[in-house]
Amino acid sequence: MKVPVSLADAFKEEFQALISQFAVDQGLLPDLEAITNERFVNRSIVPHVLKLSTLFNRLEKESQEEGLNPYWKETSNPQNLRMAYFLYFMPSNLFRIAAIWSELARLGYRWPENQKIFRGIEWGSGPATGACGIAAGETHAKIGLPEQGNWALIEQDKAVLNLGEKWGETYFRNQGKDWGIRPFHRKIDFSKPLLPPSAPTFHIWLSSYFLNESELPSEELAQKLLQHWDKHVENEGLIIISEPALKLQSRKLLALRAALIEKFPEAKGTYQILLPCLGHQACGALANPTDWCHEEVTWWRPPYFRKIDAAAGLDRKTLPFSYLVIAKSKKSREELLPALQGFQSNQTERLVSPVHWEGKDQEFYICGQKGKRKARLRTEEELGRGSILQGVQMRGDVQATRIDHYKKSK
Repeated sequence: MKVPVSLADAFKEEFQALISQFAVDQGLLPDLEAITNERFVNRSIVPHVLKLSTLFNRLEKESQEEGLNPYWKETSNPQNLRMAYFLYFMPSNLFRIAAIWSELARLGYRWPENQKIFRGIEWGSGPATGACGIAAGETHAKIGLPEQGNWALIEQDKAVLNLGEKWGETYFRNQGKDWGIRPFHRKIDFSKPLLPPSAPTFHIWLSSYFLNESELPSEELAQKLLQHWDKHVENEGLIIISEPALKLQSRKLLALRAALIEKFPEAKGTYQILLPCLGHQACGALANPTDWCHEEVTWWRPPYFRKIDAAAGLDRKTLPFSYLVIAKSKKSREELLPALQGFQSNQTERLVSPVHWEGKDQEFYICGQKGKRKARLRTEEELGRGSILQGVQMRGDVQATRIDHYKKSK
């Protein structure tokens, strides 16, 4: 994944001024100076960041919902907890979604010209994190999303939902988007329909750090999701799922992908997995019980964010995550992602690991129609995690593959 420079740079001083003024206006911060005040950061922000980071990383609980809800309710200062979540976790998750959007743009995906107004829905929206991520993505990596649109935000914490409605409106205006918001305070129960039959259809179905809370088996969850997508996702619509990069959560997403592919023929709609896999091949990472798959992106952190990282002993320059993008479309992969035209899918490979040098060779893991394998390539081109090789000719097995030739990289 190659993030545009303008997007990676979009969260510096100007973003800090925007979010700090908003936080003051909402009573989260006492004044504009507090966000960079060492004493305030250490006493009021860092302890909650460390606690939330522990919970999100499953060091104490297998389920984020089990770990987060009691802490959210039992903490002696829920105001500071929400402030810490909003200032620290929201921007990085926003950037992750924006990076996914930019990858679609990089590979040539374009919004259907006949759709002049869009409807989006975000599940487990928190403070409108994903919707704002798409706003940022469209600003810096346009695919032609209409200037007018509406978002339905689904969130079980009412205070966070109210905050998200206000932040979304503020951030949309900042990004020049004429997008409306309708908040829905609702606890999600995966054993029941997510939406009533009378609910409208949506052009974007988005969830971020949401599906990992479900305890349903992958096959059952896939069946339920497809039933909802058949009814409530427009043809030519997009489904975007972002989840943690941790082994357990990433493998749950890989298992869901496999279950979805198996059930696609039974669905009423036609679905095409676009990213990161570029197709419906078997997952090489899922085949190995000790393996998993994730992406990493680098951004320029806001100045206050760097202070929190330093005080907390954390480092969020690089943001890992697992993700899946699905199109509800009868178009081929090459029609949806025209940057991949001209090459057969069985000759397209994506780098799914960092690159290491072995002598004059670059060594890395690739994944494509033949699954995941370790490969070496001698080239002067600088490659990295997320790079896509096309027209690949290779020899060897999954343990040692030599790429003899490729015609193009993305």
